[in-house]
Amino acid sequence: MDTKLEVKKSKEEDKDNDVLRERLEDLVKVTVLLWSAALLTFSYVRLPDGKRILEFDPTFIASVFSGALASFGMATAAKNKSNGNGNGNGNSQSAPPVQSAIDPKK
Repeated sequence: MDTKLEVKKSKEEDKDNDVLRERLEDLVKVTVLLWSAALLTFSYVRLPDGKRILEFDPTFIASVFSGALASFGMATAAKNKSNGNGNGNGNSQSAPPVQSAIDPKK
C-alpha cells in the first residue's frame, strides 16, 4: 500500500516540477526578449539634441531578439519581398531559361 502512495506522489511531484520548469523557461525567454527589444529600441532612439541614448552596433542584439521570437514560434517580417537573388522584384515565377553547357549554341 505504501509503495503505491509513494509512486502517486512521485508522479505528482514530477508533474509539478515540469510545470515549474516550463514556467521558468518561459520567464527567461520573455526576459531575454524584453531586454533585447529595449536595447534595440534605445539604440535607434535619439534625444532632442540629436544624441543617441546608446551607441553600439545592434546586429548581435537583433539576432538575440530574432532568436527569442523564434523560441515562441514567431518570426520577424521581411521588409521587402525578394526571391533571394538580390534584385528584390519578388517574382520567383520568371526564372531565367536554362542553357545547356554541352549543346552548341545555334
